[in-house]
Amino acid sequence: LSDPDCSEEALQKARKMPLRAPMLVVVVARLQSHPKVPESEQALAAACAAHGLLLAAHAQGLGAVWRTGAFSYDEHVARGLELAAHERLLGFIYLGTPEEGRLRTPPALEPRDFVSQWHGGA
Repeated sequence: LSDPDCSEEALQKARKMPLRAPMLVVVVARLQSHPKVPESEQALAAACAAHGLLLAAHAQGLGAVWRTGAFSYDEHVARGLELAAHERLLGFIYLGTPEEGRLRTPPALEPRDFVSQWHGGA
């Protein structure tokens, strides 16, 4: 934690976070100057790869959660992971076997709540 005044309890919680699952995958985008592929697309490609990992894990019956949060944007975490200046931490994927009866079912969504039709320019 980058807050010098954080409590010992907060530090202990932060230390335990990476241990919540048997495997932790750190998602990093390595951004490079390229005349045809802007850095934003490179980051999106890395995010798509992470999403593919989530889908594959779920297809195999594994529990998988992608977390971001403050640690994903913390310079101390990036230094601790020895990330180079051109690398961006996109989050953490926690992987493991779901505990019996603890598999979370996401709520059903209504597509019309977040999709709209474009009717062309005015």
